[in-house]
Amino acid sequence: MKEQDRRRAIGLRLAAMTGPGAAILPTGFAALDRALGGGFPRGRIAELFGPTSGKTTLALQIAAHVQSRGAVAWIDADRTFDAAWAAKLGVALDRLPVVQPESAEQAMEIACRLAASGGLELLVVDSAAALTPRVELDAGIGDSGPSLYSRAMASGLRKLAMALGRAGIPALFLNQVRTRTAPTGALSETSAGGPPLKLYAAVRISVVPSGSHRVRFRVLKNRAAGIAEGELEWVPGAGFAGSA
Repeated sequence: MKEQDRRRAIGLRLAAMTGPGAAILPTGFAALDRALGGGFPRGRIAELFGPTSGKTTLALQIAAHVQSRGAVAWIDADRTFDAAWAAKLGVALDRLPVVQPESAEQAMEIACRLAASGGLELLVVDSAAALTPRVELDAGIGDSGPSLYSRAMASGLRKLAMALGRAGIPALFLNQVRTRTAPTGALSETSAGGPPLKLYAAVRISVVPSGSHRVRFRVLKNRAAGIAEGELEWVPGAGFAGSA
């Protein structure tokens, strides 16, 4: 058996465990769980990024599945949370606290408090691209820039990573892709959040449209099971098929 296959098999066995001692939190999607080696690693940060491809819907369906095990909290930095759609996807709204922070710093402070509460199974942040540093909100246009964002994210993620590790719960950051121009003039796509989120994320999953009613996911970073990929089917009006 190859080393990568061996690690994935171990992850799947861990996913079958129940209770707070489990090292993996299953997403409820068999194809995604296989690619991840069982699910999201507890106590770590995961990033789900890509263009418009149903990331929020996928996260809501994962949240609905996780609610069968325990509580989920949602940090709505985008301020686009659709309660009616979430309920249609099976989310128990009365057991999903939704917080709308004013700044990146406030979002991270709230995330750390929620993680430290000991009452969660999963924390979702939608989205990293919408987290704006307090100093940028207060500063003039000329004083804003990527460096302010990177500093705020680096500080906040460092504290959050420690809080998640102590609590043993995963945090899922949804993220967008942005187009940037290289010195040569060539265009390329990169996820928002800068280097800090890429550094602190133990798992990074790219999601892109793949033909009619399908999306392709690719696990680009996974310390537990290596790189893997797969597809999910989109069912209009019902989210993604294959959820447990």
